[in-house]
Formats: sequence, structure tokens, C-alpha cells
Amino acid sequence: MPKPLSFDLRSRVLAAVDGGLSCRQAAERFGVSPSSAIRWVALRRSGGDARPRPQGGDRLSHKTEAHAALIHAALAEVPDATLSELKEKLAGQGAPVSIAALWRFFRRHKITRKKTAHAQEQDRPDILKRRQDWFEGQLDLDPERLVFIDETWASTNMTRTHGRAPQGKRLRAGRCTAIGRPPPSWRASAPAAWSPPSCSTARSTATPSRSTSRRCSCPNLSSHKGPRVREMIHASGAQLLYLPPYSPDFNPIEKAFSKLKALLRKAAERTVEGLWTAIGRFLDAFTPTECANYFTACGYGPT
Repeated sequence: MPKPLSFDLRSRVLAAVDGGLSCRQAAERFGVSPSSAIRWVALRRSGGDARPRPQGGDRLSHKTEAHAALIHAALAEVPDATLSELKEKLAGQGAPVSIAALWRFFRRHKITRKKTAHAQEQDRPDILKRRQDWFEGQLDLDPERLVFIDETWASTNMTRTHGRAPQGKRLRAGRCTAIGRPPPSWRASAPAAWSPPSCSTARSTATPSRSTSRRCSCPNLSSHKGPRVREMIHASGAQLLYLPPYSPDFNPIEKAFSKLKALLRKAAERTVEGLWTAIGRFLDAFTPTECANYFTACGYGPT
């Protein structure tokens, strides 16, 4: 877009007209179009100002903002809808908005593209009630007394799933297809024991020195419900609690596992020995403050 003519030039054209020249004569003298000179004179006669107006920018945002309530309602109904789907939905409600206008609307309102998935079963009334009862029925859930038990896995073909490349070009990267996993005895359990789930995990976690007046919480899985597990935890003086169904977000270990998996994908170890070494090295990446934040994020704040 060409730059507007300066206010100084416009003033000289108007002064020439005031000196007796016609609009066309003044325009020819200063090298501007006659229509510009005529428009500037008309603006001054009507009490306006011949100063150049701002150019560029978003001049149509007010049309999109008029449908702000409909846009927010459509997004709340289907949070993971694409811009094309939102455009079609709004058009059906009498609010024609382009994809580019929607993108600018979200940028102005600081609505970013994100998604935290959870099990849809959490919205069932029976599951929702059990999730609410988990905290309401245990108001004294002190993080200092909680021990969480869970397990995860690792393999020698872990790699990052995304990268960056110029637009229009594929990003090709090598990936190991031969899988080598640590021995079946490898699992992760809190607070920092690396052992099989179920019996041996319960044995290493629920020791008398740790378990006095403590509560061991396990995911609601059949592999964690063996009678021997319950016997060993109860024998140590700890109370065994099972998390509500479909509630991994109540388990702080899941957040630690997420970071661990990201570190392992970055390391991309291709041997079992290297994988073991990397896991041991990455344990130092989990600071006490960070682990305490995992508990807080899951709802187990300090009492």
C-alpha cells in the first residue's frame, strides 16, 4: 500500500487554492491528482481536516466482535473444533465469519490452541460422585503421609514424535523399529523404588519405617488388587486406598512419568544398558520442589 501524501504537501495545495488557483491548477503545480486537491478543499469547507488518516490495521474486527458471544458459546460447546468447523457452525447461526477473522479473534482474546484429554467416563454421574468423595471424605490428605504406587515402561525405540522443517517439506528422521525393553522386573513406583508392581512394589514401599500412619494409594487396576498386596500394606500399618476409576489425574506419579518419558525420547537410547543408565541419570532431574508441585497440582496441598 502506498504511503499517504504528507500533511505539508496538502497544506501547500490548499494555500495555493486560497491564493486564487483552481483545484486543478494547484494540483498540477504540486504534482498531485486533481481529485485529491478537490477532496482536500471539500474536507476543509465541511469543517474537516485534510490530515492523512491512518492506513492498514484490522478494520473489520468490529464485525467479528459483534458475534463474540456466539463464538465463545460455540467454542465452549465443542472446545476441540477446527476453525473450519466453527466457521460452518457460526454461519448456520447467522454469523458469517471467515477463518482468518476467527484466527485474529482468538489472538486478540488470547485463546490459544491446547488440549488436555481426560477419560470421558469422568463425566458419568457415578464416577463424578466417587471423584468428589475422594477428597470430601478425606479432608486430612496430608502429602507427607501419602505414598503412591504405580508403574510405567520404557523401550529402546523411544524418540520424539515432532520436529520443525520449512513449510511444504516433510521432516524425515530415523527411528529404531527393533524394540528392546528392560527386564520384566523393571517398573517404577513411588517414592523412588524401581521394582515389579504388585507384591514386590508393596514390599519396598510399605515398610514399617515409612508406613506408620501413612496411606498407600494405587490406581484402580486389577493388577494392584491382589490379596497379598493388601496383606503386606496392612501388615506394615499403612492404609490401602484405591483411586477412583478413570482418575489418573489424582496420581502425582503420572506427572513425573510424563517428564521421564520426554527425557527418554530426547536421549533416544538404543540399548537396554544405555536405557538403564539414562533412567538413573534422569532421576536427578526431579527436584523436591518440583515433586511437591506434582502433589499440589493433583489437589493434595499442604495442610
